[in-house]
Amino acid sequence: MKRPSPNHAISWSEVKRPIVCLAPMDGVTNSAFRQIVRTLSKDVILFSEFTSVDGLVRSEHVRLRLDYEPCEQPFFMQLFGNSPKMFAEAARMVADRGILGVDINMGCPAKKIVHSQHGSALMQDVDTACRIVESIREACPLEVSVKTRLGWKNEKNLINFTKSLESAGISMLTIHGRTYNQAFKGDADWGPIHELKSHLKIPVIGNGDIRDYNDGLAHLGNLDGFMIGRSAIGNPWCFQDRRKVPEPTHHERIELALKHYHLFRRSKQELVAVREFRKYLGNYVNGFRNAKEWRNRLMHCLDEASFVECMLEIKRLEPPLALAG
Repeated sequence: MKRPSPNHAISWSEVKRPIVCLAPMDGVTNSAFRQIVRTLSKDVILFSEFTSVDGLVRSEHVRLRLDYEPCEQPFFMQLFGNSPKMFAEAARMVADRGILGVDINMGCPAKKIVHSQHGSALMQDVDTACRIVESIREACPLEVSVKTRLGWKNEKNLINFTKSLESAGISMLTIHGRTYNQAFKGDADWGPIHELKSHLKIPVIGNGDIRDYNDGLAHLGNLDGFMIGRSAIGNPWCFQDRRKVPEPTHHERIELALKHYHLFRRSKQELVAVREFRKYLGNYVNGFRNAKEWRNRLMHCLDEASFVECMLEIKRLEPPLALAG
């Protein structure tokens, strides 16, 4: 792993609009995937996997998530927890690695996270949420951002909550267009996010149900940018502007998937890598003539040799066509 470059502050007013971000996703946005996204888009703001501050401070294994390549900058580490003291300690570790900033998760709706007073639970504890932001600002010079939701049951407290976070010192805010109660059900509502923007001075990023860059533009309105999450899994081309860059061919998709796998393999044992890489494969072969058959075969590959052989067979047998626009 190359030695990271020193921290450097970012002037959001100078960042190209729209600000486009890869959403933090546990088990997905590891260094290998972030590098793949960066090969296709030099401007995307990259976020780490969803990472516990307690784990980061106490576990050597979790601290491996601090490893990254310089090409991944601008890069934020997303952290969750509820202790201002632990956030400060974890943030100093992040700063020591040269990472640009910390993104505080205040939106995860998973029950085990919320029951521990982490994630979405912080929307109901403004004092702790603000003390976490302040603790990081006092501990190190990192950029501090927050990713949260419209609210618990509705958006009635969204403006007051986020204005408090802005006063505490965050420099960017991402809002997922669902409430805690919705989790990931129903459609994301961007209306309250657009309304919120007029009440804040910091950049506001919208998130929820964005398929790709051009869909993000359609949702943008008065916001500073958008964040793409689940649609990016196995589809790193989603960050490209289709008005300027053509769809990848089938062959290009297979070649990049194999490059992604080999980057992923560097930090995993073979059988673990083959098994865990399956989460990306469905979208990599999406739109192929025999996509269902290929997915089934790929999901049953048990070792690297059979996986690579299957990918090369797909490349050989599928016509080298771009996906339909």
